[in-house]
Amino acid sequence: MAKSVALIRGVGGPTALRMADLRSALEDAGLTGVVTLQVAGNIVFDHDDRSTSTCAALVRRTVHQRFGHDLPVIVRTHQQLVDAEQRNPFVGTHESRLVMSVFLEGTPHPPIPLDPAAGGPDQFVVDGMEVFVRYAEAVGGSRLQTAWFEKRLGVHGTARNANTIAKLVQLTA
Repeated sequence: MAKSVALIRGVGGPTALRMADLRSALEDAGLTGVVTLQVAGNIVFDHDDRSTSTCAALVRRTVHQRFGHDLPVIVRTHQQLVDAEQRNPFVGTHESRLVMSVFLEGTPHPPIPLDPAAGGPDQFVVDGMEVFVRYAEAVGGSRLQTAWFEKRLGVHGTARNANTIAKLVQLTA
């Protein structure tokens, strides 16, 4: 059975979700093989024959109905995760917690060029439906947050560090 991952944007603080309750809600909604990673909205599930957009809509609707939070959801298949991990030019060049992939809901149309100097000491590359970021010192103090990219690219996104992506690749294999 092919597996995919649903990445929920903005889980935490006032939108915190108990992972056991989330797994149960998603199983009640029809997903199978549901496993969560961490408490940040990483959900691995059996992909079945549904499209990634159908799966994203199902997860988003379920979270909204069960928990009252309307949060963007981005779905990637195992192969898409592997591809993103391989295309990230910063993997293996820096501490893994400082290397991020921002998964976008879609390709920005038209593709909007961003000035690489805008990140200061931090670096980024926009590549299709992902933005790859390497933070020089810390993630929190950088202007290159997901919201910065969303505003400029016009699509929702959610970021995960290289450690998390490596675990998700293993869980979806």
